[in-house]
Amino acid sequence: MRAVVEVAPGIVVMTSRRYATTSTLVMGRGEALVVDPSWDPDELGDVSDVIAAAGASCAAGLATHEHYDHVLWHPSLPDVPRWATPWSVDHWRTSRDELLAPLKGDLPEVLIDLAGRLTPCPTAPRSAAAVPGVPYPRDTVLPPEYHLPWIGRDVILHEHDAHARGHVAVEIPDAGVLLAGDMLSDIELPYPDPAEPDLVAYLVGLERLVSVVGRSTMLIPGHGSPTSEPMARLDADRAYLEAILAGRDPDDPRRADPWMEQLHEANVRQARATGPSPPG
Repeated sequence: MRAVVEVAPGIVVMTSRRYATTSTLVMGRGEALVVDPSWDPDELGDVSDVIAAAGASCAAGLATHEHYDHVLWHPSLPDVPRWATPWSVDHWRTSRDELLAPLKGDLPEVLIDLAGRLTPCPTAPRSAAAVPGVPYPRDTVLPPEYHLPWIGRDVILHEHDAHARGHVAVEIPDAGVLLAGDMLSDIELPYPDPAEPDLVAYLVGLERLVSVVGRSTMLIPGHGSPTSEPMARLDADRAYLEAILAGRDPDDPRRADPWMEQLHEANVRQARATGPSPPG
């Protein structure tokens, strides 16, 4: 079984051998909320074992965004609501084959069939149709925070469109924990949607998270290591983005990874197209 770490009371993080991808269990009242379970079949199977060992039952799932490594499931987990934003659910409905393509030949068919079987969170204030298109308007007003309809624990969702349309950051306020999805990582640079012509959507979304990062004491990224210094992660990403927007070459240790250097080159192209007055 992979390493299992309780980073705060009732908040359990399991890290995959692939890309340090995190799966998080939020425990409360004898139930578990499974957030972004990943990645390999044996690791997905571990999730139900950890829940059972804690004497809990799986009550629901939550996908922070639409990408294939965040919408997985396993037959050992029950058929429960797997919430996501209306945008993510709608995109899986209309583009399932396209979104599944990276998993073909990688995972067994039974897991591929379970991927992306999402349910719109009923408390979400923004419909799929209300999500902006491309290019992203600088004056976009993001939806207010909303609560997950789960009795186990208070879970607050902060919806934005930085890494992907309909992305959410997940706050567990009684533990001071923020699950950032594919943002605020120690191993990944800021990762805007490659379909975006510029960085506007990313900058708007990142600014949306400032207040919640400021009141959190533990941050869990979708890839990388949990940290007890959430603001340091935000500061690192802001410094990187400010540098490329100003035309400077940032000295960021994450660029040592060759794949991150490729991402950096794409980010620079988007920065050049962003213009002199980014939001925030």
